[in-house]
Amino acid sequence: MEQRTKRKIFVYLPWVLTLVVLGAVTLYGYYHGERLNSFETKLMKVDLLSSMRVHLLEAIESEKNAVLAITDEASEDFAARARQAADGVENSRKEIESIIRQEKLPRETEMIKEFNLCWSQYRKLDETILDLATQNTNFKAQKLSVTQGAQEMARFEESLNHLIHRNTNGNQCNKSVMLSYEALTAGLKIFALHKPHIEEVDDQKMDKIEQDINSYDELARKSLGALRSIVVSGDNNDLKNAETAYQRFMNLNGEVLRLSRMNTNIKSAELSLGKKRLISSQCQEILANLQETVQAQDNYSLPRLKKGKRGIE
Repeated sequence: MEQRTKRKIFVYLPWVLTLVVLGAVTLYGYYHGERLNSFETKLMKVDLLSSMRVHLLEAIESEKNAVLAITDEASEDFAARARQAADGVENSRKEIESIIRQEKLPRETEMIKEFNLCWSQYRKLDETILDLATQNTNFKAQKLSVTQGAQEMARFEESLNHLIHRNTNGNQCNKSVMLSYEALTAGLKIFALHKPHIEEVDDQKMDKIEQDINSYDELARKSLGALRSIVVSGDNNDLKNAETAYQRFMNLNGEVLRLSRMNTNIKSAELSLGKKRLISSQCQEILANLQETVQAQDNYSLPRLKKGKRGIE
């Protein structure tokens, strides 16, 4: 009887051991498989958040460079880089949002919603700033004034100086000299007002500058008109050259004031250094906090070597 029992045990023992081992392997695989999947997801989220933070920094830096650039080419190049970096943030944002929605972890869900709101504000303001920065109207106005404007004013001054020298006898001068000086002084004052107008941000102050320009323009045209009735035939070409140069200068003056009024460089700089800076900081802070939250989720220790022993604990 005892021998039969032993035989049965030896017959079924391999099957029992096999079932036990299979059960243990199944439980181990299930448990550690879930842990491994959770760990991989966590690494994926951390990687996406790191990518978002890097791209966000690139977008912020490129946007600032677009605002500070003094040429259309540079502004457009930096604006393109800013948009590309922002697209990088957006792509990663969509991926991590999908993962967080599947996991349904309350804290992460709340934080990604908070970031989405901040990010939406960032992108709208960013596009406004980049659009303004690439127009470069203040820099264009300044360049137009100091190049073509300066050239026409120099021609105007040269022609009137010729007329002045022709009508100066010793230490005495006639009425044409006085009118020439009045026209020249008025023109130079208009030219001098370009710089403060380009740099001004207040519309009412720009209105005042333009009123002064109109007053000087009226005086210059009045003086030139009076010169026509008194200049001798030899001075006629100088006066015509002066009038032509002055008219070209005033045409340029109109374009300088139009560009200056748009104030795109100043407006983009104000937005970039003001509201945009605050929103950028807020988005960066949310991402940093979200990354810390993700890294703190489901923490567990990996096996470590025991001090003084070769075996693994």
